[in-house]
Amino acid sequence: MKRKLLILCAAVMTAVALAGPAGAAGNEPAPTVGEGKTIKDRSDTVVVHFGYDGHKTYSSPVLDGADPRSADPANYLPQSLVREARAARPADAKPLLCTLFVDKVKANGLVNLKATTNQDCSGGFRKQWTQAQFAENRGGWHRVTTSIKGRERTTATNDSTFGLRCTGGPVPRHAYRLEARGYAVATDGFGVGGALQYGKSATYTCL
Repeated sequence: MKRKLLILCAAVMTAVALAGPAGAAGNEPAPTVGEGKTIKDRSDTVVVHFGYDGHKTYSSPVLDGADPRSADPANYLPQSLVREARAARPADAKPLLCTLFVDKVKANGLVNLKATTNQDCSGGFRKQWTQAQFAENRGGWHRVTTSIKGRERTTATNDSTFGLRCTGGPVPRHAYRLEARGYAVATDGFGVGGALQYGKSATYTCL
């Protein structure tokens, strides 16, 4: 019962964390989400490593993907957890380890915007996914879409592309970013999430 309560509390905190600051509008459109590709240039990304050892959860701070050290979770999480998770099969009741890269917003065709996430998990997990929303800066950051859950995967790799449909009309240029968080469910049923990541921003004409 205690464990189920912890998972429920985590779900509530997820909704709050991804809902944006107080005062944000409540009629935002939903972003689109589909299959993603591997981010080849990680200099424009932010990254978080998170894990679970069967007793305690761990998460790195939000790291700059341009820093070569940021790609290795052993630099930020217990090395024993990282070592055991990498050695375990997904079905094993062993520690789990996940890494989520969130890319900078980019143009998607002539009008719309998109941002890619790459999440990789190893060790003892049942499934993993990413949840995200878009935000813009108009004298302060606020969300412009609702939060959307990416596809759940039972495989080690989960790459997603989140899309923002722009108006296509004559509107001012603003900075946009993707705000995302990675999740996984351990083999014992415990839900684990990383730190909320604010992707690097880019300026476009969109909304």
